[in-house]
Amino acid sequence: MDVQKSLKLGKVVTFTPPNLDENTSPTQKEIWKIRANINIKCKELLEANLEAIYKVFMSICNLVLKDQVCNHENYEEIDNKQGMFGLLQIIKKAMYSNGDDDNHMGYNHVVAMMN
Repeated sequence: MDVQKSLKLGKVVTFTPPNLDENTSPTQKEIWKIRANINIKCKELLEANLEAIYKVFMSICNLVLKDQVCNHENYEEIDNKQGMFGLLQIIKKAMYSNGDDDNHMGYNHVVAMMN
């Protein structure tokens, strides 16, 4: 579920722990610890899944697309981070634009979907 949310939002979904005040009961503190541990595990699993998806996408790219991706100016940074969202942006730009011209990207996307 977190992978789908992250892909939809275009960023990694993170856990923000609630503040605990001094009047919190021991039961509430224990529930908070359990929820925090679950969320930490989910975040680690999400990051591992996004790295795995990155590797899958790179492995199924054809040679021409892989060459365009590897020659992109931000590729080294994205590859070091195994950034799935950056990779998808590069692939989208390579698939639906003519080089550096993004003026007709939406039109090219629609035409590609119709064919």
